Amino acid sequence: MNTTPFPPELTLYYSPKACSLAPHIVLEESGLRYSARSVNIRAGEHRGADYLLLNPSGTVPSLAIGEQILTESQALLTYLADLVPERELLPRPGTLARARAHEWMNFISSSLHPAYRAVFRPQSYGGDSPEAVESVRVRGQERLLHALKTVEQRLSGNIYALGNAFSAVDAYLFVFYLWSFDERLGCEMPERSRYQALAHLVWQRNSVRNVVARERGVRPYELPIEFTGADASTTEVA
Repeated sequence: MNTTPFPPELTLYYSPKACSLAPHIVLEESGLRYSARSVNIRAGEHRGADYLLLNPSGTVPSLAIGEQILTESQALLTYLADLVPERELLPRPGTLARARAHEWMNFISSSLHPAYRAVFRPQSYGGDSPEAVESVRVRGQERLLHALKTVEQRLSGNIYALGNAFSAVDAYLFVFYLWSFDERLGCEMPERSRYQALAHLVWQRNSVRNVVARERGVRPYELPIEFTGADASTTEVA
């Protein structure tokens, strides 16, 4: 028998400006009560004994649901959206629109995110060999440019990723739009006017501004000049 109360007690473990920003935004959008706890990746907290007991993979995000732990961004986004179906943060199960949402999120997690990682942390793939590390970085730049062009193409004809309404997919895409301003990329970004327009719409949401302000209170990070009117240089992605 399921004894989990509804709504469940929710605690998000996140790192500022990491991919955990997406479920952080969706939690805020959900209207549910939750706690948010920062995991200091730069200080190695994600590899500490306490956090590894929570999430043995040592990654963020992690979501505590009462006594249970859920990991992986797409799983969190789907679970949270389904807790509040009236908010329409994802299309209902069994529809083609729902499959399209998972198509988007799978692409983000399997293509867009790894391309960024290859550029930001090529040593995680290339090991100790300088030649291998540089080869990974160059290939990562190529894969990133291709992935960003794919995002731009898939947004054709839509205001948001799934059509005319905000969804959890847009929160996920927003994270990687912010990352595209990181100076470590070392390559010119492709034309992405549709992606930019989507990011601007997402940025106008109170939930997004509230979460970004909360995260920047934990570790200050700068935003693109188009959002703030200030210096556009960005800090490292967590």
